[in-house]
Amino acid sequence: MKFLGRFTKGIGIALIILFCATSILLSFVARDVTNYEAQELVSYASSLENKFYDFRMMKILEMDPDKKNKDIVLIKVDDESLQKINSWPIPRENWVKMLNNLKALGTKVVAFDVFFPEPSRACAEESPDDLFAKAITDFQSVEGNKVIMAYTTQSHKQTAVFEEVPEDLFSFMLDSQQAGEIGLEQRYVESNTYPIQPLLNSGVELAYINMLEDSDGVFRHYQMVANIDMLYFPSLGLRAYEVLNNSPVKLEINAQGTGSLNVGENKIFINNRGESKVRWFGNEYMFEDISLHEVINADPNDEKLKKLFDGKIAFIGSTATGAHDFRNSPIDAKMPGVLAHMNVLHMLMNKHFYAPLDKSIIISFYMLGIGLLILLVVMYFNNAILDIISLIVISAAILFIDFQFYLPEGYELKLFFTLAALTMTYSWITFLNFNAASAEKKQIKGAFSRYVAPAIVNDMLEHPDKLKVGGEKRDITCLFSDVRDFTSISEQLSPADLAYALNLYMGKMTDIVFETNGTLDKYIGDAIVAFWGAPLDIGDHVTQSVDAAVKMLEALPEVNDILKKKNLPEFKIGLGLNSGECSVGNMGSDQIFAYTALGDTMNLGARLESLCKHYGAQILISKFTHDRMEKGKFETRRIDNVRVKGKTEPVGVYEVLYSYHPFMKDQDALAQFKLAYQRFLEKDFDNALALFEMIKDSHPEDKSTIRMISTCKKWIESPPREGEDHTITTMTTK
Repeated sequence: MKFLGRFTKGIGIALIILFCATSILLSFVARDVTNYEAQELVSYASSLENKFYDFRMMKILEMDPDKKNKDIVLIKVDDESLQKINSWPIPRENWVKMLNNLKALGTKVVAFDVFFPEPSRACAEESPDDLFAKAITDFQSVEGNKVIMAYTTQSHKQTAVFEEVPEDLFSFMLDSQQAGEIGLEQRYVESNTYPIQPLLNSGVELAYINMLEDSDGVFRHYQMVANIDMLYFPSLGLRAYEVLNNSPVKLEINAQGTGSLNVGENKIFINNRGESKVRWFGNEYMFEDISLHEVINADPNDEKLKKLFDGKIAFIGSTATGAHDFRNSPIDAKMPGVLAHMNVLHMLMNKHFYAPLDKSIIISFYMLGIGLLILLVVMYFNNAILDIISLIVISAAILFIDFQFYLPEGYELKLFFTLAALTMTYSWITFLNFNAASAEKKQIKGAFSRYVAPAIVNDMLEHPDKLKVGGEKRDITCLFSDVRDFTSISEQLSPADLAYALNLYMGKMTDIVFETNGTLDKYIGDAIVAFWGAPLDIGDHVTQSVDAAVKMLEALPEVNDILKKKNLPEFKIGLGLNSGECSVGNMGSDQIFAYTALGDTMNLGARLESLCKHYGAQILISKFTHDRMEKGKFETRRIDNVRVKGKTEPVGVYEVLYSYHPFMKDQDALAQFKLAYQRFLEKDFDNALALFEMIKDSHPEDKSTIRMISTCKKWIESPPREGEDHTITTMTTK
């Protein structure tokens, strides 16, 4: 069964690891899968990991809410501007005013996320398009100044008729190097939105702005490079970086059809579509921004605006609600499309790229393996509280490392299934442990409910670690009780009456054993054998056992009252208690066994019970018990030092007094007995005899007093020899 449990646990953990590791790997490759059936297969992994990645990105951004990029300015074509201009499309004259003002304010680069695919309609002597083109030329007459305009293409491989790529576009091709025959995924130009010819003739820069969302509709990737008819062209964000820094970017394509862009001394890695995952800086609140109408109507000498635009790049894009140019991004469900280009430029300017996927894959597996290993090591010790704390701590540590190091350093870790593996492993082991614990609890309850107090059974179920089933050495206190003259009583009664009387007595006494956290060992006819201190450590088992003995005697009158009403003979009992080490556990065969205690401690306890008749006592305890019980809780008197049969060393014997004991009502006599016994120990036999004689006069029924009178007379007549111990009484029976 143990092997089966370990096997089940091992197989379950292996399957969890395999499932989560596979999911992590699939989530990395999901973007490059083109087959529809394969996409369906990996969608579960990529969607879950992507959602968790979005959550982490938001948390990273929230850590520094006051950050702001002051080098990139957004000129917003917002609702307010459209209302003030009151014309759509925006007249070219407005763009002319804007460019003239931006030139005067010292703007370095102007990037349009606005299309100009059609000529304007005007009856003026000079075309607005030509005026716009002149304004562009004039703006670019300043050294280092550039205007970038956007274009898109529509690609359908099934279409037989394709548009020609305009010659004006060829000058903006990227310098590329291809290692194999496989290039980036190609776009066939079925239709396009190139700027009109007058604008192209003005010397504007051109940039591609198509973006493709993920399968869940969220834009996480940005097409840095477009393969148009086997020619490679830059995106708006990438072209903005090139002209702003006068730093051409080189494209390198490997044999697998993926590649990288050399950005200075750094590389940004792209997939087979020419895409890179965006390391989002923030939404429009993270950038300097201004409404279009404010720029159109600006004072070129405004110092505040000069500070805003001088030496910077300005992006013009729509934020108006009616334009519908919004993207569902990880950081904003309605992010204006122009912000994607601005975030990419920020990423390029700050060399804030993602690390190669292979490094992220390796680190993801490291996090998975190390996290699981630590969790499994901790759970090996099988402590439920420690297990859940470890799960929380390990998960928090993984997220902390990710937030503080891996995400800031550009590692795209897949942590959803890493944390899922931790949780599932914890849940699986917890489930198995729960089943095992349930079975163990049933076994324990079935085995111990017959002879252990319900409170102890419940404690064993709640704290099984305290329990060791089987033979073991334990420090216990045992109790033996016996009904006096039971044989003669049984001869007087019918079987039914005998059963009634014995069950009444046994039931009451057993209840007291359980109330004091004792364990019922067995019934032997009319005798009860019990012990305290096993199977669980109950604390001061010595005091609890003596307390049980006193309560038994004090409950006996109640039992006898019931018997008397039934015209049944009364019971008298004797009890013997001893404390020490015993072998305790389930003893017997595989089919029949009993939880019992064996050893010399038990034997002495039984002999003390049999000595009750000799001393006329009802509770006798050994010196081992007397010296360990709670001081002052019980009244006792020493009555002998006995060497029982089979023992070489004598043991002190004490009588425990109960509430209705004659000496409890006569404390003077009790004190006198203790004084007399002390004189006896000091060999002052004459004074001891005199004191015992006085006690006899008032308590003639006290057997211990009578025995001590006889013993004192013996030693007066024949004093002990030198070295002879006069305190020892040797028992020759039992």
